Amino acid sequence: MALELVWDELNRPQWETLFTAAGPSSLLQSWAWGEAKAQEGWRPRRALLRDGDQAVAIAQILEKRIGGLGRVARLNRGPLWLVSPTDAQVRTALRLIGRDWRWWRLGALFLAPEIAADHAEMLDGLSLRKRNAPAWCSAWLDLAVGSEPLRKALDGKWRNMLNGAQKAGLTAEIGSDPQMLEWLLSRYEELMQNKAFTGTPPTLIRQLAKHGRQADDLLVLRAHAPDGEAVGGILVARHGAAATYLVGWNGDAGRKLKANNFLLWQAVLALGERNVRWFDLGGIDDVLTPGIAAFKRGMKGREYRLVGEFLRF
Repeated sequence: MALELVWDELNRPQWETLFTAAGPSSLLQSWAWGEAKAQEGWRPRRALLRDGDQAVAIAQILEKRIGGLGRVARLNRGPLWLVSPTDAQVRTALRLIGRDWRWWRLGALFLAPEIAADHAEMLDGLSLRKRNAPAWCSAWLDLAVGSEPLRKALDGKWRNMLNGAQKAGLTAEIGSDPQMLEWLLSRYEELMQNKAFTGTPPTLIRQLAKHGRQADDLLVLRAHAPDGEAVGGILVARHGAAATYLVGWNGDAGRKLKANNFLLWQAVLALGERNVRWFDLGGIDDVLTPGIAAFKRGMKGREYRLVGEFLRF
């Protein structure tokens, strides 16, 4: 049967059920992300793709009006498939999603689909213009493997640093209360200013906390030295069956004590205890942050690179 697209038919519980069923999903396709971006003037549009009575994919598109007449929309990291699609189904889905934003309707669609770089042929025939933007790259950890095999798989140097942090007596505090979040965000904001880099905006993170499905969808992990001093912190976001590393901060003592290794490993354990299956390491960029890229690769996740960003109008 032919694919059918319906807009904005799903309520949040229905969306969350399908979103979880999609497996290793992106935070950018979560209901909470759409609601958080609505505070920046974007309108979340949520699509359900069906084949007869069977739901086969979902996609969240963010739309904004420009100048009162034109409309611009963004599809990031979707659609999320509930079946193994054929190339033809992927092309059909993207055509159906894009038809509301054509130039004669005063619309344009920017799309960075959830398609691996080595499957770019799925986009053949869609009349897309590739943008000069770096393709997203990251890595997944499958937490269902279990903590012992995951630890054995770590790069030897990375594992030695983790061992050293644990022997040094670091302890982890894990929570989701506003005080812990603000403690981390204040240090993260200072870090962005001092290092002159752009990360996930703290205002957006606060909105994510506000619109989470569960109170602990945003988890703060804080490392304490033996004397009780807080020496590092990271933030991970849970979404569906997955979670994503969002931000991190280290003090001078934390860098010496390898708090980042310790905290990321504690995140693996904490997420597994919360029945999270997939952990995305939050981006690997060899150009802008080569040191961080090498650090994340030390966890030996399954690395992936997406096809890139395109414009359809």
